[in-house]
Amino acid sequence: MIGNSASWPISARIFVCGFIGVVAAVFLVLGHWVVAGRAKSTGSLALDALQVFAATVIFVPLGFLVAGPFILIAIGCGVVCKRSIERHLMPWSLAAPVIVGSLVCVMKLGTWWRDDFALHHLLALLAAAMRASDTLLMVFGASVASVAFYVLSVKRRERPGIGTPA
Repeated sequence: MIGNSASWPISARIFVCGFIGVVAAVFLVLGHWVVAGRAKSTGSLALDALQVFAATVIFVPLGFLVAGPFILIAIGCGVVCKRSIERHLMPWSLAAPVIVGSLVCVMKLGTWWRDDFALHHLLALLAAAMRASDTLLMVFGASVASVAFYVLSVKRRERPGIGTPA
């Protein structure tokens, strides 16, 4: 079928969608930065646009550097679970942001945990990790990437029309 994007290899789809998620997260941060910084703006639309462009050029590679390990893990899981992902596309697309959010929270707990903490501190640390702004940003990027992956992976049906046999 011509134009069927599901013919892409799964690793290429995951990589492209991971990049789309990183760019969306950077745009979310920059949008928040622009709205918060309007009070101290330069007064010139061209200068403000130049600042946002420069920040984009800096933040996209940094965001890709931070999200790179997650994208590589996703590519590995995608290659291993390819058959299941192709058969059950919607549940995998819905579960991906939850898996990324859980992984980020576990990584935060690993860096925040100390040996002298009691077990009841674990729930407080888990709640703090879940509502941390960088965790929410990673979940937002993963959600955008998941939607992009679903759109790229869904098989399009050809409609009979001009030039196609009915």
